[in-house]
Amino acid sequence: MKSSVNIQYTSTTASEDIDFLTQKINQERPEFAEAHPFAFFMRDEKNQIIAGCNGNMIFGSIYTDQLCVHPAHRKNCLAHQLMEAVHDYGRKSGCSMATVATMSFQVARTFYEKLGYVSDFERPGYTQNSSCIFLKRSL
Repeated sequence: MKSSVNIQYTSTTASEDIDFLTQKINQERPEFAEAHPFAFFMRDEKNQIIAGCNGNMIFGSIYTDQLCVHPAHRKNCLAHQLMEAVHDYGRKSGCSMATVATMSFQVARTFYEKLGYVSDFERPGYTQNSSCIFLKRSL
């Protein structure tokens, strides 16, 4: 007998739902270490976020998914400091590689290359003939 299931879309995921998925993935092959999310934030004197990044530790690699610095605080090396925190955290957690992805229309590629990242794959086919650039570096 088939059970009835429905697919539920959400644009605002609950952290416990994401944690559930991560736990299930980690349980499948524990000999390969595990995956788990991370985030770093910088706040001003009013406790407002002025910069931050997040991503996932994925089986020996640390992947930064999002990095953002408030426009009023750019040019103050905050993004560089955040990425150094990511790299340090990755090394302390046993990662041998750091990875990021950026779009061809963003200026982030140059920033990541200055941090020692190299492009290892570019996927075309995005909006307005843009592409997604995947970069990595050793830790």
